[in-house]
Amino acid sequence: MASVIKNLLRGTGGDEPAGVVPHTIGNALVLHGEDGVSPEAQSLALSVVADTEHDVVVLDLVEGMPIGSWETMAGVLSRRRRTIRLITCGESHTAAAMAGQWLSERLRRTVIAPTGELVRSAAGVLFAGTTPGSGWVRFRPGRPPVWDAKRYPAPVWDRAATDTRASSSTAEIEPLPGGVWIHDVRDTGRVGEHRQRLVAELPCQPDVMTVLLGCPGTAPLALDDVVRFWRDLDEDTRQRTRFVQYGQVRLPEGEAFGQALADLLGAPVVCYTGVPVGTPRKHEIRVVGADGVPGWPPFALELGYTPRSHPNSKPRRPAVLSHRPPLARSEEVAPRVYWYAPDAVVEVVQSGLWVRPVEEPPNGDRIRAATLDIRGNTLVFDDSEGARTDRMRELAKDLADRLTAEMGRRDGLFPASVLVPGQAPAGRAGAVLRATELPPPPLVLALGPSEPPAALEPPPATFSVAAAFEAPTSQFPVIAPRGTAAVPAPETPAPLDEEVTIWLRSDLLAPAPAAAPEPIVHPEPVAVPEPVPPPDPVPPAEPIAPPPPIAPPPPIAPPEPFAPADLIQVAGPVLPGPPAEVPAPIEAVATEGGTEPADPPPTPVPAETAAPVEIAATTGLRIQRTPPAAAAAVLPRRGLDEERTWLRRSLSRDFDTMSSSVARIMSEHPGLQASADVPKADILADSVAVRLYLSRRGAGVDAGLRDGRKGAHVPFARCAVSGLSRLPSFRGTTVVRTSPTGPEWEFYRSRATVTEWAFLNVLTGPCRTQDGDTDVLVWSMTARRTTLLEPDGDDRVEDRVLFLPGTHFKVLELHEPAGGEAGAILMREIGAEEIGDDGRVAAGRVSLDELAVNALRRSRERWASAEARQRIGPGSAGRFLDLPGLIRDHRAEGES
Repeated sequence: MASVIKNLLRGTGGDEPAGVVPHTIGNALVLHGEDGVSPEAQSLALSVVADTEHDVVVLDLVEGMPIGSWETMAGVLSRRRRTIRLITCGESHTAAAMAGQWLSERLRRTVIAPTGELVRSAAGVLFAGTTPGSGWVRFRPGRPPVWDAKRYPAPVWDRAATDTRASSSTAEIEPLPGGVWIHDVRDTGRVGEHRQRLVAELPCQPDVMTVLLGCPGTAPLALDDVVRFWRDLDEDTRQRTRFVQYGQVRLPEGEAFGQALADLLGAPVVCYTGVPVGTPRKHEIRVVGADGVPGWPPFALELGYTPRSHPNSKPRRPAVLSHRPPLARSEEVAPRVYWYAPDAVVEVVQSGLWVRPVEEPPNGDRIRAATLDIRGNTLVFDDSEGARTDRMRELAKDLADRLTAEMGRRDGLFPASVLVPGQAPAGRAGAVLRATELPPPPLVLALGPSEPPAALEPPPATFSVAAAFEAPTSQFPVIAPRGTAAVPAPETPAPLDEEVTIWLRSDLLAPAPAAAPEPIVHPEPVAVPEPVPPPDPVPPAEPIAPPPPIAPPPPIAPPEPFAPADLIQVAGPVLPGPPAEVPAPIEAVATEGGTEPADPPPTPVPAETAAPVEIAATTGLRIQRTPPAAAAAVLPRRGLDEERTWLRRSLSRDFDTMSSSVARIMSEHPGLQASADVPKADILADSVAVRLYLSRRGAGVDAGLRDGRKGAHVPFARCAVSGLSRLPSFRGTTVVRTSPTGPEWEFYRSRATVTEWAFLNVLTGPCRTQDGDTDVLVWSMTARRTTLLEPDGDDRVEDRVLFLPGTHFKVLELHEPAGGEAGAILMREIGAEEIGDDGRVAAGRVSLDELAVNALRRSRERWASAEARQRIGPGSAGRFLDLPGLIRDHRAEGES
C-alpha cells in the first residue's frame, strides 16, 4: 500500500487517466470515480459541518483507482479559489496527510488535512488522531507543515486537550472529541466500552470543556489525578471547565463531589449534575446511571462550589448556576422561581423542584441545601403552615403528573418536613448502646407502591455514646430517607448511665451545621400517593364504571373495582389497572390484515354497561359506553411486547418506511429515547405508532375505539398511547369549532361528567378553516403535544394536542348560539385524584372549577379579537369534529 501511495503522489506509472466526478453532498464536495459514491463517502459528506473559511473536499479513494485520477482531481480543485479542508475515505484513508501535501504544492494553495485516524463523533465533529502529535495539519506550498487543531470544528479550548498522558501509575488523562476523560486504565475492556459511547454521544461544546472523572465498573479515581490535570490549564480554560462525576471517585467521607474538588483545587469549580447528550448547540444534561448510561434529566444543570475559607469551616451551599424551567412557557418571577398558581410558585433547587407559597417559608435554606438523589428528581411541597398544606400538596401532585416522564422516579413527592426534619436537641447524656436482634420498623412512610422498608442496621457492638452529646457542635440530624420515617425519640431524656436500646440506621446519621437546637419532628404514618393530575373540585356524580384492565407505564397498584357507570375512569396517562386477577397468556389470532395479539380475558362489566354504544331511540344520539377490556386502548399490566410485535409484523412496509424518519427525530430529541425500563427499539415502535395515528388513517382507529369493538385497532392504539406518554404535556385552554345538534346539547345539559374512550384531537388555538357555530373549549392538564411527531403534507396539524383514551371531562358551562353570536361549551379535564375509593367524584373542590372557567373565558375573549390562522391540514379536517363521550358521523363533512 505504501508504494502505491508514493506512486499516486508522484503521479507516475499506471493506467490512463480515468474520469473523476465531482458531486456536492451536504456541506462537502465529493470527488469519486465513475462507478459512483461509496456509502462511506456519502455518510461522511452528509455529517460533516460546514466550514466558513475553507472548501470541504472528500476524496473517495476506492480500490483500483488509476494513478492519473490524481491529476484529474487537481484539475477539478484548481477551479476553486478558497483553501481546502481535505478528508479521505476508502482503503487509503490514512493517506490524507500525504495527499494534502501533494495538493498544496500542486495547486499552490493551503490545504488542511488530518494526520492519523479520523474519528467521527456527535453532530459531525471530526477528531483527528489518537496518537501523540496527531491532529489537523496546515500544509502550505514551499513551507513546513504546521499543527492546526485536534478537532473540527475546533472549540476555543481545543489546545487544552490534545494528547493522552498518564496522571498516575493507574490512571490517565484522555482527550475525547467532546472533552476530557480522566479514568483508571487497568480494566481495558470496560474502559473501551465506555470510550465508544462517549465518542459517539458526548457533544463538543464550542465554549465549554466537559471533564469526566472516573469510569463505571472500575476502581475509584483519586483526586490527585484531577489536580495534575488542573495545574496545566490556563485561567481562561479553567473558567470553561465543567466537571462530571462519571464513575466512582475517592472523596472524603460525607463530602459532596463538587465541594471536595473546590477544596482540593483551591478555586471555584462548576459541576454538571449529569452528562451532556445531544448536539453542541442543542443538548441536555442527563444524570449518569451506575452503568454510565444517561438517564433522567435534572432541573438544576450546573452547580457552583467555592472552597472553604478554613479547613474546619462550614462549606457554602452550592449555587445553582443554570437550570431548565419546570414547564415550557412558564413565567420566571424571580431567579429560578416560576409562577404556578395565584398563591404558589415553583422554585428550582439542586434536588429538584420546590412548590411553596409566594412568600418564602422559614426553612428555605435547608430545602435548597438538599442534594440531588441519583434515583430521580425530588418534588417538595411546603407544609410549614397547616392551613395551606393541602393546597400545596394538590399543586405538587398536579405538577408531578405533568412531569411524569421527567421526574425519573415515581416516589419523589415529599413534604418539606420529611425531606428536612428537625434536629435532635443538644445536651449531655450517658447511655450504652447494645447490639440486639431488630424488630420490624415501628413507623413506615408509604411512598408509591408498597415495598418492604429497608432493614435497620444494628450497631456492631456495645459502645458508649456519652461523648456524642457533650456540646451543641456534636449534634446529628435525624434525616428520614425516602421510603421510611425517622425512628421516634423518647419524649424525656434518659437518665445518665441508664441502659437503653436504640435502633440505628448507619445511613441516617450525618453531621448537621452548628445552629440553635430544634426539636425532632416525626411525622405520623402517611400514605403519599404517586403523582397524579391536579385535583379540581367537582360535585358528587354517578358511581364509576369498572375501568379497562390497564395501567400505563409506570405501572401502579390496581385499585378496588369502581361502581358501575358509564362516566368516569381516571384521566390522562395515570390510568388505574383492573381488579386483581391473573391475566391469561396472550396468543396471536388471525385477522383480515394479518395477525394481532388475542385480547386478555375481559374484566366483568355490569349488564347495564356491557353494550359499548347506547343509541337513543327518539333522537338517534349515539353515546359511548365503557368498553370491554379487550376493546380498550388502556395499557395492559403485562406490558406491550405482544402489541409491538404485532405492529412490526402486520404493518411491516409502513413501519419500515416510517421508522427511519422517526429514528432521526428521536436522535435530535434525546428526551424521546431516555427510559430506564424500555428498550430503544420499543420506544421507536411506540413513536412510529403515534406518527401513523396522526396521519389520516388514525380516524379509523378512533372509530373502532368509540364503538367499543375488538380488532386490529386495539394493539395499534395501545402502542400509540405508550408513545404519547413520552411527549410533552400541555396545560391550558384547548379549542375546536363545530355545530352540535339539539340532542347533543341536551346530552351535555343532563350530564355533569363525560368520558372519551378514543383519542380526542384538539388545538391550542382556533383554526380559521374550521366551520361551526360553537366553540368547544376544554381545560387540559395532561393532554400531549404532538409537534415532534406530526406527519408531513396534508395530514400535518400545527398546535395539535391529544387527550388519551379514557379521559374524563366535567361540563362547566353551556351557551347555545343566539343572536348571531357563536355558542360555547366549556369543559375541563378531571384529575385522577378527584375519584375516590368508592369510584365517585370527590365533592367540595369548586375553586378549581372557577379557575378553569375564568381561564377558558379569558382565552375565548383573547381569540375573539385576534386573527385565527391555518392550523389543520386538509387531510385531517375531520379529526377535529368529535365531541367527548359521543359518536358522530363525519363522512358527510369530509372525514376520510
